[in-house]
Amino acid sequence: MSEPSVSVHRLTADDFGKLAGEWQEVLESSDADPLFMSWPWLFSWWEIWGKALGLELALFGAYDTNSRLVGLAPFYLHDFLSPFGLRIRRAHFLGNAWHISPTVRTEYSSLIIKKGMGAVVTNALLAEVSRLNWHEMIVCDQLLPELSRWKKGLLLGGRKIALVPRARDFGVRVPTEGSFREWLGKLGANTRLKLYNRREYIKQKRGDLVLTRVTEEQVAVFFEHLNEFHRHRWGKNCFDDNAVAFHKKVIARLESHQLALTTLELNGKTVSVLYDILAGSSRYNLQAGFQEDFDRKVALGTLHLGYAIEECFSAESVCYYDLLAGYGKNSFYKSRFQGETVQFVTVQFARHPLMRGIYRAQAFLPEGLRRSLNRLARL
Repeated sequence: MSEPSVSVHRLTADDFGKLAGEWQEVLESSDADPLFMSWPWLFSWWEIWGKALGLELALFGAYDTNSRLVGLAPFYLHDFLSPFGLRIRRAHFLGNAWHISPTVRTEYSSLIIKKGMGAVVTNALLAEVSRLNWHEMIVCDQLLPELSRWKKGLLLGGRKIALVPRARDFGVRVPTEGSFREWLGKLGANTRLKLYNRREYIKQKRGDLVLTRVTEEQVAVFFEHLNEFHRHRWGKNCFDDNAVAFHKKVIARLESHQLALTTLELNGKTVSVLYDILAGSSRYNLQAGFQEDFDRKVALGTLHLGYAIEECFSAESVCYYDLLAGYGKNSFYKSRFQGETVQFVTVQFARHPLMRGIYRAQAFLPEGLRRSLNRLARL
């Protein structure tokens, strides 16, 4: 059978703003992540940071012979001058601003390809991306299978490209099909105590904890609580003004049933907040904050996660509670939740001869020295 024919077009920022419906259709028919690769997430990111950081949109859409959208490659271009006078043009995947500026973290980065059209659409999109004038490409937090697909697509036509691993991180997602009680029984005794059993201790000593859903009208106050708890625990806000504006835009663009922002209240006072969003068959835990000095025997953040995971076991449409990447303050606590480990990689594709030579030479250096040189040169 002959492969389906597709055409690829570079889309403007105006096109991007009008693409919500078509974007959702192709996303739902793909294997791409339903939250981080969604139009509300990526368009809101572009609205907040695109112009502010001087980025050039490089968004490509693939269309079939009936002019239906069947694939998306959301990129942008950024130029910078290194401290050594080296001017570098980088293609970045939308949603992260690696070595440019702190924004928010976008995980599960991938192309958005309609099922059944993987190879032909991937190759068509990456061929157009490769025709752009860039020296390096940065893709943050993608899964290993996705990395393999990109590498094959970018090497088409005999192009010389060096693949440079830059970071590796791990997340955990908890399968929530079956019985919550059975899942609790598989946990270690101390983890079960923190996630669930301390509810009774609090009830006896302090009163009833009340789990409350946050409405859209309460979102601003919710983020104020989140930042307040983080200032107390970490000495700084969880989200700066731009990040708060971003999350408010995302929340406003989601369906109401997708919002799963919750608080734990004791005697009318908010003592813990959990920022979750539902998308596809997963509930994503984006952030958490809690009163750290609440009780030395109680890990409020972990206890709040227990309530959220219990809700997921009760919801037929939710198959995973995704704790995403990142470690706790003192340990990788997520690893104790009997979940599936997810590995994320951040990679750099270098095709400028000088850059390929630099990274090839760096491979012989100790890791610490290599990182120091890259940090100094902003490579």
